[in-house]
Amino acid sequence: MKSLEERLQHKFKNPQLLERALTHKSYANELKTPTEHNEKLEFLGDAVIDLVVGEFLYEKFPQDTEGGLSKKRASIVNENALSELAIEMGLNKLLQLGKGEIQTGGDSKPRLISSSFEALVGALYLDAGFEVTRTYLRKEFEKLCTRVCSGQADFESDYKTRLQELVQKSMKETPRYEVLAEEGPPHEREFLVCVKVKDEVWAQGRGKSKKNAEQVAAKNALVERLKETN
Repeated sequence: MKSLEERLQHKFKNPQLLERALTHKSYANELKTPTEHNEKLEFLGDAVIDLVVGEFLYEKFPQDTEGGLSKKRASIVNENALSELAIEMGLNKLLQLGKGEIQTGGDSKPRLISSSFEALVGALYLDAGFEVTRTYLRKEFEKLCTRVCSGQADFESDYKTRLQELVQKSMKETPRYEVLAEEGPPHEREFLVCVKVKDEVWAQGRGKSKKNAEQVAAKNALVERLKETN
């Protein structure tokens, strides 16, 4: 934990927050005594990351439209990017997982690992405040933001943003996503999601997380309804 605090440049006043950020619900559910896990911290951290990265991009790209900024943020704040950052920090080795998750390689699942990073940010925000968290995040995301500035980032894989831009431009509407089903055991959960425009289902998608399923649904909508081929 010491090396992690050094990376964050903050020593936790409440170490329980840090421990909770690294406790997956699969581990908490196996304990006999009630134990808090990291899902609520993940929710908070996700919001903080979006705010800080959004602010950074707003400053760096003053001429960009909302759509352009959304594309750039999506290329920086996504499951793959966050999981890579978390692994580089060693969070996957510090995360407390249940036996089922360990057996199925939970410490190598991008969705699970990226969530641990979001939870860590949530814990840092509660313990240190916004300015410390903001400084830390801007430093961590500087390289990714630099890639965006130089035009090296690949925005084409963000199907949700592409679909939203096209639908808003042609129909003045915003696509909505709904979870239709959650299938499989907790350690192998699969989500079925649909994307709607004006309450009409355009397409469906499956994924190991809601975010992935939404991207698949958006991609299918682009192909099936808007005839995009790439």
